[in-house]
Amino acid sequence: MFDCSPECSAECGVGVRTRSVVCMTNHVSSLPLEGCGNNRPAEATPCDNGPCTGKVEWFAGSWSQCSIGCGSGTQQREVICVRKNTDTFEVLDPYECSFLERPPSQQSCHLQPCGAKWFSTEWSMCSKSCQGGFRVREVRCLSDDMTLSNLCDPQLKPEERESCNPQDCVPEPDVVNCKDKYYNCNVVVQARLCVYNYYKTACCASCTRVANRHAGFLGSR
Repeated sequence: MFDCSPECSAECGVGVRTRSVVCMTNHVSSLPLEGCGNNRPAEATPCDNGPCTGKVEWFAGSWSQCSIGCGSGTQQREVICVRKNTDTFEVLDPYECSFLERPPSQQSCHLQPCGAKWFSTEWSMCSKSCQGGFRVREVRCLSDDMTLSNLCDPQLKPEERESCNPQDCVPEPDVVNCKDKYYNCNVVVQARLCVYNYYKTACCASCTRVANRHAGFLGSR
């Protein structure tokens, strides 16, 4: 008795179809193969799925190097649809191979553990807008599986706090003594720079006139 495999070893051209051969009596008990005599059927038979020329299939290139030297990364490879000719490949539109299962073009890779590393969040907003403030961030030592670790080098720990906005504060415009300090304040107005405290103070009169005209325009609507 034998069970024949439906699959041919070659997708095109000549291949082999294999089967298992057992010796049985009364279709129930299995005996040693020698008990059935010398007329044992062959375990392999030839098969032919037709010529390989003109066959359409996916062709996958070699995998690239892992994207990182340690930890979990990815590898890429090119996958194209081709038609096999006698000595050459013809590149086709991927649609031509859509009826076939497409090989993956990306896979994960893991060369070696990275060990623990320092990770930090984004900086917070500065505590002051001028005359020196500070901002903070959270810094943690994490292992490859992103759990807390104490194996990071303390000397390499990123700063958790730093100073910011050291510039002097520009005073608000003095309405009583409001006047233009520069001859070209009309340029400041045209460039719409009055929204900045520096120009609002330096060109107080011009910026105030523009602001009042704008407020009057909005009030009349």
